[in-house]
Amino acid sequence: MAMNWVERLENQYERAGRREGRKEGKREGRIEGIRQVLLRLLALRFGPLPDAVRRRVEEISSVARLNRLAEKVVVAGSLEEMGLG
Repeated sequence: MAMNWVERLENQYERAGRREGRKEGKREGRIEGIRQVLLRLLALRFGPLPDAVRRRVEEISSVARLNRLAEKVVVAGSLEEMGLG
């Protein structure tokens, strides 16, 4: 049976919604992965992290900001220099 125009339109919106959902899921997964690497690097560099620092990192949702912090771990002498202390 052929689809009418309403069914075709609904189908199109459903596919677009799934694509958008996958895209958002990938972005969230990427952010979470970078966060986990950053937290691991911070702990390796500065020792056990205070809960407040963990929370601050977990609140960051910018890939660029997370990446900048991960790069800064290499040269920073303290969590304060990282802007997290």
